[in-house]
Amino acid sequence: MRKDYISALRMGEAAVRKAARQGVSPYLPALDAFEEVKQNSKQSYVGLVELPLDRIKGNKETARNNAFANNFMPLLAEDSEFGVKWSNLYDSFKQEGIRDAIKVYEYMHNFYVQEGNKRVSVSKYENVDFILADVTRILPEKNDSKEVTAYYEYLDFYKVTKNIYIVLTEPGEYRKLAELLGQDLEHEWTEDLRKDLEAAYSIFANKCRSILKINDSFMTSEIFLIYVSIFSMKSLLAEPDDQIVRNIIQARDELLGSNDIEDIVFLDRSTDNTEEKRVRGLRGLFSGGNRYTGSNPLRVAFIYETQPDDSRWTDSHEAGRLYLSEMTGDEVVTETYVCGKGEDGIAGALEDAVSDKAGLVFTVSPRMMSETVKAAVKHQDVKFLNCSIGSTSSTVRSYHGKLYEASFLMGILTADLLLKDGKAGGEQTIGYLVRNFGNLSMASMNAFAIGVSLIDPDCRISMKYAGNSGTYDYRSEWAKEGAGYYADFEYSLTDGGKKRPGVYRIEGDSDTYIGTPYYHWGRFYTQIVNSVLNGEWDTQQLMAERTAKNYWFGLSTGVVDIRIKELPYQTRKLLSFFRASVIAGNVDPFSGELRSQSGVIQEDPAAGKNGVSSVFDTLSAAKIASMDWMNDNIL
Repeated sequence: MRKDYISALRMGEAAVRKAARQGVSPYLPALDAFEEVKQNSKQSYVGLVELPLDRIKGNKETARNNAFANNFMPLLAEDSEFGVKWSNLYDSFKQEGIRDAIKVYEYMHNFYVQEGNKRVSVSKYENVDFILADVTRILPEKNDSKEVTAYYEYLDFYKVTKNIYIVLTEPGEYRKLAELLGQDLEHEWTEDLRKDLEAAYSIFANKCRSILKINDSFMTSEIFLIYVSIFSMKSLLAEPDDQIVRNIIQARDELLGSNDIEDIVFLDRSTDNTEEKRVRGLRGLFSGGNRYTGSNPLRVAFIYETQPDDSRWTDSHEAGRLYLSEMTGDEVVTETYVCGKGEDGIAGALEDAVSDKAGLVFTVSPRMMSETVKAAVKHQDVKFLNCSIGSTSSTVRSYHGKLYEASFLMGILTADLLLKDGKAGGEQTIGYLVRNFGNLSMASMNAFAIGVSLIDPDCRISMKYAGNSGTYDYRSEWAKEGAGYYADFEYSLTDGGKKRPGVYRIEGDSDTYIGTPYYHWGRFYTQIVNSVLNGEWDTQQLMAERTAKNYWFGLSTGVVDIRIKELPYQTRKLLSFFRASVIAGNVDPFSGELRSQSGVIQEDPAAGKNGVSSVFDTLSAAKIASMDWMNDNIL
């Protein structure tokens, strides 16, 4: 009908004006104009698919691309041949729908129309959700980028499921979904499971549209993964609609929180700023003050995977718990729960803690995060924290210590001692033992290596991996390489780590302990418990709902530090200077020029010029938490 074309035309013109204000193209993107597509001819035929209209992003070719605005609404005059055809198609659509399949090309999860763009336009105007499409896929060239890596994981997922609807864009997410369903990406899934997955996703997507007002397939897919990790896929198929609605509402904050590490609020100390004091003061008018007393204490639960005697890691947290108990009065009571490493054990320990009326729960391993999130969604009156960093959960706060700051100091110390031993001159070697290849492990190792390089630029770090067997004789290899010292201070989550963590001097068949970076978890636990007692925790929650909060405390808070033996006064003075500078914020191991094994990570603006920089760029907390490179002096 003519009036509908005029209405669609106005929507198109409005999109053009909006694009002009935003400085973007007002027209549809054309796939053939993409440089990466021009240079790539790899294709595979998918077939007929009921395609979500929100994933149709543009046209295949550039011809007559100015006929549509970037929202697929028409732009040509109503009395043009195009306008007449659009109106006739709309009349036909109102009587019998869209009869013929459109032809599209898929590239990196998005679809571009070869034939049938007016059918797409009419369907989008009428807010139709799906359209029948004949799909051909264009394959991107393989590379190491996050986007392409995730896409090829999708192709593995599609191969075993034939599912085009679930769109996940982070590497590892399809594999995580498969694991949640007891599957992998190497073996074909049963027909029944494929149908169940498609049905469950369809139910969830419909509920997202009606409850959360989300129509975007990408966002729906991401929060579907979160939902399934909390409630299971079977809940969508077996539970009544009203229970599914309650589940979504209950988990709303977790589902709608950002999954981008750059959006995490990293807290580097227990804050007490003016705004928080104001909000906390308003809360105090209604809360009646501290609700915890000796007769009604705050019960704090600590969930461990192992007994403290069996793990460096657990032992360090147990020391923190004991410190907390000593530093707080009878208004705080602590309790430990040892759960083992299985999901059932973790879930059971969490339920036991809640049943025992815990108001604050610490789970001390990142492996416990998934079960901790489930418990937090279910028990929203309990405060949950998990010892990890980089988590985007908005219902469970993460915490860790900036051990890399202390590792940086130990690198400076070790290189200085090597120089004093008279072994420097030419390329020297210091050993470094890795017990757990994670982002935090990478940050500590790099900080140690950077500290070494400040004292002896020619010194190299010989990195060895302990593995899980515990039989690897890395010490002998370092001795053969002529290493005078080695560092073994990682707190492994996978083995007992019986040896005292620290830096050692290699002396014949024996080692001499020099010192170590360490966690003082008691300082952290005391600060967090006090924030609950004084209302600061609730104030932070009010000020930043649905935002992931990660506590990442460093030297300035006392949560991490170094412990060393007696040193020459010159070395002690050097170390004291750098320690004070880090605490004051004047020195950071990841400021200034940074070079990895493959190139420059961060440039120094004064490089290649006469003079030195007085102001340095510093890596953000998000970049440090997701670090995946090794410094250029690591072998």
